[in-house]
Amino acid sequence: MRIKLTLQPKDRSYAIPINYQYPLSAAIYNILNQASPDYADFLHKKGYLSPTGKPMKLFTFSRIWCPNIQRKGVTLNIGLRSTCTFQIASPMLEDFVNNFVIGLFQQQEIEIGGPHAVGRFMITQVETLAEPEFKPEMKFRCLSSIVASAKHEHKGKKTIYYIRPGDPQLNDAIRKNLIQKYNTIYQHPPGNDQLNFVLDEKYIQRKGGYNKISKLITIKEGDELEQTRVKSFICPFTLKGSTELMQVAYDCGVGEKNSMGFGMIEVVW
Repeated sequence: MRIKLTLQPKDRSYAIPINYQYPLSAAIYNILNQASPDYADFLHKKGYLSPTGKPMKLFTFSRIWCPNIQRKGVTLNIGLRSTCTFQIASPMLEDFVNNFVIGLFQQQEIEIGGPHAVGRFMITQVETLAEPEFKPEMKFRCLSSIVASAKHEHKGKKTIYYIRPGDPQLNDAIRKNLIQKYNTIYQHPPGNDQLNFVLDEKYIQRKGGYNKISKLITIKEGDELEQTRVKSFICPFTLKGSTELMQVAYDCGVGEKNSMGFGMIEVVW
C-alpha cells in the first residue's frame, strides 16, 4: 500500500538538511513508535528475516517535494508558506501500514532535522494512492535514487562496492534483491522469477552520460563514527517479465537501503 502525506510548516519559513534521508527515516520510526513501541523497536533493530537470514525492513519512501526550494550550503531552504509532500509504501499491511496510519493520527506532526537545520511540519493530509495494474512490460520513474551493490575480492578479502549504471551486474543485482524481498514477504518463491531491468538510454544521453545521473548521498551526516556516503542513481527504466516482482518493486522499492529513502518508483506506463 502507498500513502501520500502533505506537510504544512509550523514556521513561516524553514529549512531542512540537504541529506535529509536519515532524519526522515528516523521521523518515520518515531511515528510507528507512537502506535506500537514494540513494533517500531522490532523493525529498527531486527526487521523481517529473509530465507537467507538477512534482515529486511520492507518499506520505502520518496524524496520530499516542495515548491520554491533552494539549496543554500548544506541545507534546503523552502519558500514562505510552501507545502511539501512525500510518499511512503510497504506491503506489510497489518504491521507497518496499520501502525504508521495509527501513529500519524496520534502525532499529527513530523520533525525533519540534522546538525544544520530542523524543519517542523503539521501533517495536514493523508491519502491512500490507487494501486496500478502490473503488466509484463512497464516503464517506471524514480521518486528517490536507486542503490545496488555487489561483493568483490580485494587483497584476499571480500569487500562491498556500489554498482553504477552501465555495469553489466546491475540487472542481476536488482532481480535477485527483488526475489529476496518476495521470499521474505510471502515465505515462498515467486511463480515467475525472470525480470529484466533496462535503463532509459535516451534519458542518459540527454543528461550527458552515466555520471550525470549518479547521486552521492550522505547518511547520518555529522556523526563522525557512523557517517557514510552512498552512491546511487536516478533514471527512468523499464521492467520486463514477472509482474509479481514488479509489485514488490512498487511496494518495497528497487535495489537496497529502501528504508533509508532509496529506490521508490512510480509507473509511467
